Amino acid sequence: MIDAKRKAFIFLTLAFILAVVAAGFIINQIQMAQDSLGETVKVAAADTDIQSYTSINESDIEWVEMPMTAQVDSFIKKSDDMKDSITIVNLKEGDLVTKSVVRKKIDIPADHRVVWLNPSENVLVDQGVAEGDLVDVISVLKNKEGVTTERLLQNIKVVQFEEKKEGPPAIKVSLSVTDAEKLIYTQNAAKQIRVLRVNQVTKSSESKKPEQKSEEPKESEGNPPKQKDKEKKSEDAQKNNQ
Repeated sequence: MIDAKRKAFIFLTLAFILAVVAAGFIINQIQMAQDSLGETVKVAAADTDIQSYTSINESDIEWVEMPMTAQVDSFIKKSDDMKDSITIVNLKEGDLVTKSVVRKKIDIPADHRVVWLNPSENVLVDQGVAEGDLVDVISVLKNKEGVTTERLLQNIKVVQFEEKKEGPPAIKVSLSVTDAEKLIYTQNAAKQIRVLRVNQVTKSSESKKPEQKSEEPKESEGNPPKQKDKEKKSEDAQKNNQ
């Protein structure tokens, strides 16, 4: 009888300890959830209806507070993220703006297209480039006659330069439709493609002034200098006195 009471007492004590531990864990989780919900961050929302493929201005955006959650990373939290950007979907007033619905706008002619020049094993960029640079594209093709090298395109404009977490950056160039088709075909068929940056720095030609040389008066052969005449006269006088 005593052993049974002792076992029951030990069981109740362990149950009480476990209940206290579980209650503490639950309270801690609730407190953490409340703390996370208490933190807020400002995200971008449409202040008016915005049509797709139109530029986003600061006046079109309002900043609203929302709880700090895992989904916040997909929203726009900085005005710089929308600078020179367009929306690719229709946005209604009050809609939150996510990174997936905006993209940087590219100023290119209407008959041009953007082609991705992704550095890889057969696409090599010999020198670092940035947006606005001009590049030449050299292709190395292997055919029945052997290996031929030619300048495929020249002075094409780099319109985007995207850094990657891993690997070399991606380069996007602006081309006419005909040149775009040519480049895409060469990317698939060429043995190697080299992208060469064009040097756009022009040195102004410096005007060369003629060097002025100081001319010393030349002694004429028939007229010796006065100093030599005096020395000669003194020598003649000494000989006459002797």
